[in-house]
Amino acid sequence: MVASILGQTLLRAAPLAGAGALLVSSTTKLHAEEAPAPSSQKLPIYPLPEPEVKLVPTQTELERQIGSARRGLQGATKETREALSGSIEKWIGVERKIEKEVKSLVPADEPLTPGLLYVGVATLTGSVFTRFRSFPIRFITPPLFLVASLNYFQPKLATNLSSYYVELEKAHAPALTEQRESLVSAFRSSIQSASHKVEEAKSGAERGLRSGLSEVEKSTGLKVGDVLGSAEVKAKEAKIKMQDQMRAV
Repeated sequence: MVASILGQTLLRAAPLAGAGALLVSSTTKLHAEEAPAPSSQKLPIYPLPEPEVKLVPTQTELERQIGSARRGLQGATKETREALSGSIEKWIGVERKIEKEVKSLVPADEPLTPGLLYVGVATLTGSVFTRFRSFPIRFITPPLFLVASLNYFQPKLATNLSSYYVELEKAHAPALTEQRESLVSAFRSSIQSASHKVEEAKSGAERGLRSGLSEVEKSTGLKVGDVLGSAEVKAKEAKIKMQDQMRAV
C-alpha cells in the first residue's frame, strides 16, 4: 500500500518536474541571449576630462538699442571728422595757391617799400583834393590816382597785376575783355591824335615865334634867337633833372 501511494506521488510529480526543467532551460536561454557582448575597448587608466561647458551670450533689448545708438554715434563722429579734415586740406590748398600767385606777381628786382607807401599817399591825396566835388569825380579820381601812381612808382608790379587781371578776365568774362579792348584801342587812338595835334600846334607856334624873332633881329639887330635857344636848352635840362630826381625818390 505504501508502495502504491509512493508510485502515485511520483507519477504526479513527474509532469511538474518536466515543466520546471523546461522553464529553467528557457530562462537560461533567454539570459544567454540578453547578455552583453564582450567589448574590445579597454577602460582608460586615468579619469576622463569633464566636458567643456560653452556659454552662449544673449543680449537684451536694451543692450541692442544701446549698441545701435553707439554705432550710429561713432559713424556720425567719423563722418564729421573726415569732412572737417577735407575742409582743412582744401583751405590749406587755397592758401598755398594764393601764396604762389602773390609770389609770381611780386617782382624780385623791385622792392615794395617805399613804393607802395607812395602809392597809398597818392591815392589818399586824390580823395582829399576832390572831397568837395561832385560824386562822379570823387568816385573816379582815387582809382585814377592809384593806377597812375602804381605805374609810376611800381611799374613792374603794375605790369604783372595788369597781366593777371587780363588772364582772369579772359577766363571768366570774355565778353568784357572784348569791350575793354575796344575801349582801350579807341582811347589810345584819341590820345595819339590829340598828341599829334598838340605837336603840330607846338611846331606851328615855334615856327611862328622863330619867324617873328628873325624879323625882330633883322629890324633891330638884336640876337633874340640865341636867347630863345638857350632858354629852351635850360628848360630841357631842368625837365630831365626833375625826372631823375623823381625816379630816385
